[in-house]
Amino acid sequence: MMKKIKYSLILACSITLCSCFNGPTSQVRLIDNPTANEIKLVIDGKDVVIPANSKIKYTFEYGKHNLAYNNESFDIVVKPVKFDGTGIINPTQSNYMLHTFIYATDNTSDETFDKLYEKTLNKVDVIIDGEQVQIELPVKVVNDFFIEDEDNRWDYSIDEKIPDEISEKLNKNQSYQARKIKMYRESEYLKFLKEDWLEEEDEVSFPNKPKKLSEINQYVFPKLDLESITCNEGKKYLQDTLDKWQQLFTLTGSDFASKYEELGGYDGMHALLDSKKLCPTDKDPEQTYSKAISPLDQALTKGRDIYFFIVK
Repeated sequence: MMKKIKYSLILACSITLCSCFNGPTSQVRLIDNPTANEIKLVIDGKDVVIPANSKIKYTFEYGKHNLAYNNESFDIVVKPVKFDGTGIINPTQSNYMLHTFIYATDNTSDETFDKLYEKTLNKVDVIIDGEQVQIELPVKVVNDFFIEDEDNRWDYSIDEKIPDEISEKLNKNQSYQARKIKMYRESEYLKFLKEDWLEEEDEVSFPNKPKKLSEINQYVFPKLDLESITCNEGKKYLQDTLDKWQQLFTLTGSDFASKYEELGGYDGMHALLDSKKLCPTDKDPEQTYSKAISPLDQALTKGRDIYFFIVK
């Protein structure tokens, strides 16, 4: 058994295999409201009310949806992924804390532990008694509208308790350490800090500046500059491809899932890269076609395991 020691933070990716065609046609997402007031999110014209300090699960069918909050809105496209993951929709853009705990066997040396601990520290802005200061804590603060474990890994979510001990199969007398990340709402994290890190009488909070929905740039489906392409074959291919994307955005559920692979899945990504052959150097010496498709290639690669694009 290994006992928990209250330190550290690390980021990674968590993956579980997911089917695209014969599997899910929708995605369930947790929508959390950690504030003291009831909030209303409007999804596809339907009011979704979330009471204060509570959460709901919402099922998004694959395809295009409209999300509105505080008289602002944007469109998202929910899509299949190659590897499964999880995430939280955070309409209030409140702070969430990813704090790392180190579990270590009793025979772990102080030197080994200290090295692990130092790697987990981040400089974090904190407001203490009205003054903003920067301190080192084993935590990462996130307040995005969409908090995805593809970019922010955690082992224990907001309502899961971090265990005092974990079990691993080890050789006799083997020294072993493990890092586990617990996600906290800010109010819960402040209580945790006052147990071990801060003085009880300190007034503490973390800075927070929510963005307008129009300013959110997470996972945005790119706009491509067709006019910059001097290779006609490439321009025509890309225009046809973008038309197919627009057609795809009109589909839902299994229809969307079955067509997505052709454009955004493995087949679609390779077809896009192969299309560079339409514009060899003698036809496109400035590589205008390659430059034009680069944002789409990057978005598909980075978004392979993200369940949605924001469409502006």
